[in-house]
Amino acid sequence: MDAHSVEVRTFVGVLRSELVFPGLRTLKERRGCLVSLLDRLRGIGMSAAQVGPADFVRRAWVSACCASGSDATVRRMLERAAAILDSPVWELASLETDMFEAGDPVIGGDE
Repeated sequence: MDAHSVEVRTFVGVLRSELVFPGLRTLKERRGCLVSLLDRLRGIGMSAAQVGPADFVRRAWVSACCASGSDATVRRMLERAAAILDSPVWELASLETDMFEAGDPVIGGDE
């Protein structure tokens, strides 16, 4: 097989969330929750980061993404990440996921 004739597809999944921490009193408490969450997301193969303002004690925004040659794999990873975000430690104020094929417009997602 000629390497120039191989079609390589890349699918990218993006998750955006807003978390509310009703019982926290300090940024240090919130940071501890976020470090644990980000570690868990990274543990399933996601790249994850806190995004948005970092100085709200009771609110945080977290985004995560993944890439694969299989759209089914990306969907499973996004589902696993969403399950991790379902926690009694915080309230999930919003959760959005999108999936793209590199070079194409959005091919699916929920808002």
